[in-house]
Amino acid sequence: MRLVLVDNEHHIAEAHRRALCTVRPEWKVVLASSAEAALRALEAEPTDVFIAELGKPPADGAALFEMVRDRWPATVRIALSEFAEKSVAVRLERSVHRFLHKPCDTYMLAMLIERSSTLRDIVSDPAVLAAIGGLQCIPRPPVTVQALEKVLADPDAGVIAVAAVVGRDASLTARILRVVNSSFFGVGRQVTRVDAAVNFMGVSLVRAITLADGATRSFTVTPDALDLDEWNQHAVRVAATARDITRAMCPNDRALADEAFLAGLLHDVGQVVLAGVAPSVWKEIERQATTELLPVNEIEVRQGRVSHSLVGAYLLSLWGLPSSVVEAVAFHHTPERLAGHMFDAAVAVHVADALTLRPQSRPAPALHMESVLGAGITEEHLQAWRARFNAFENAA
Repeated sequence: MRLVLVDNEHHIAEAHRRALCTVRPEWKVVLASSAEAALRALEAEPTDVFIAELGKPPADGAALFEMVRDRWPATVRIALSEFAEKSVAVRLERSVHRFLHKPCDTYMLAMLIERSSTLRDIVSDPAVLAAIGGLQCIPRPPVTVQALEKVLADPDAGVIAVAAVVGRDASLTARILRVVNSSFFGVGRQVTRVDAAVNFMGVSLVRAITLADGATRSFTVTPDALDLDEWNQHAVRVAATARDITRAMCPNDRALADEAFLAGLLHDVGQVVLAGVAPSVWKEIERQATTELLPVNEIEVRQGRVSHSLVGAYLLSLWGLPSSVVEAVAFHHTPERLAGHMFDAAVAVHVADALTLRPQSRPAPALHMESVLGAGITEEHLQAWRARFNAFENAA
């Protein structure tokens, strides 16, 4: 694997290079001290991973990442910085796969490089493309999603601006009001106005619901292929459970809780894609799963098919969602395929999906205990969460 590492402080870049080569001796790490030198290094040979410190002002670093994205879209891009303003962070979200705060642990950096490379290989796998061969073109994010992203790019945008975008979409408005008034949020009173719902839920969760709503409306799915009402209910349950698990494990990381919620809402979006593109295939998978009382992911493995998890990750990667969310969707049934053990959105969704109640004909997928325990979740955690979530849903 070839990496280009950019930092205008040579001693810091050299320290990273030595440390990475110690952890992964087979990697070739090329140092560059400026944007011009970095571009020359990228032009010289194919590069797997591009890592750069944002510098000051950070907007200059963001411009470099945009250039690398446009010229070498297949290269994994990782940004390092001590801080970033909201406007810069929004720009980075469109051009960077991973964002790490400095100082960062070398082992963590190496692990994220491996994870990002694995994800890149999966979303460009010809088998995934073949699985959705009936899709004439990948649908663009719906107009409401695009309008909301434009509003969120403005660092001065507030609740009123977000509510104005949502309020122009009747279906999305109904869904957000339905979710905020559900038992998962415990508002304690009936919320009937969009601005009040946005204020209570927060912009991040509203964005998550907007993306999920857009994904389900991008495909024509008949009820006999997939029950979208049941699908939506399960998605909200998993999202809320993943958020609560993340809050318990990382109480001070609001961003990770929001990320887990978004990944939970979208974790099965590949089912919607397959039910819309190949309904007869998906109906047969559902039929066997129901008849044999097995999770659909086990039927997919047995049939040697590309999983709905990878199909969903492929769509979301094209829509430009953060790599950590795409990764959580891709590996929510197989967290063992990710490098290293850590608590992240993928593990949160994996556990939430297994703990969420289903109809008796829909058994939950199995937990991969080595990954779960390796992330710091204990048997006691699982027992307590299972009891609490089951009691909560039975009372709902």
